Amino acid sequence: MHVPDEIRAEAAALIDHHALGLWKPNDADRRTAVALYRFLETGQPLTGEQIRSALAHAETAADVHERLLRLLRATAALLDDATVADGPAGRDAVDHVCLLLDAVALSRLTGQ
Repeated sequence: MHVPDEIRAEAAALIDHHALGLWKPNDADRRTAVALYRFLETGQPLTGEQIRSALAHAETAADVHERLLRLLRATAALLDDATVADGPAGRDAVDHVCLLLDAVALSRLTGQ
C-alpha cells in the first residue's frame, strides 16, 4: 500500500469506521496519534522519520491496530519518496492520514 491512492482510501475508510463507531481506537492507537499530532502542531510537514520514531516505542507499536500500523508504515514509505509525496495525490493521501491522526488523537481513552 505505497500508492498514494491506496493510502488515501485506507485513511478515509478508517476515518469512516471511527466516525461510525465500527472501530474504536485503543490507548496505543491514541498514544501513537497524539505523538504524531504533536509533530504536526509544530507547523512542519510530517516525515517518514517522525512516523517511524512514533512507532519505535515497543509498548505502543505492539498494541496498535493492525490497519493503522500498516497505514502509518505505508505513509512513512510514501513520505520517503519526495517526488511522489510532493505530488497532488501524495499530498492528498498525507492530508487524509493527518485527518485520521487528528480524529484518533482527540478520541477518548479506553475506559473513560
